[in-house]
Amino acid sequence: MKTNGNDKALESYKIFPYVAWILTLSFAAFVYNITLELQAVTRDLQTQTQWLQEKVNTPVGEITDFEV
Repeated sequence: MKTNGNDKALESYKIFPYVAWILTLSFAAFVYNITLELQAVTRDLQTQTQWLQEKVNTPVGEITDFEV
């Protein structure tokens, strides 16, 4: 790829380190937020799975609430 003499490297700008750090920290916060959300969903699914497992293991004679 040819470049002309007017091209400057992105890293040569004085603001580059600040923008790079802001982007890096923003991405870290984004990933942390997604991780917390995934943990919450996982806990909800575990609770629901346990409840369903209890319902499946209930003997037929003990079932009282029929949903029709």
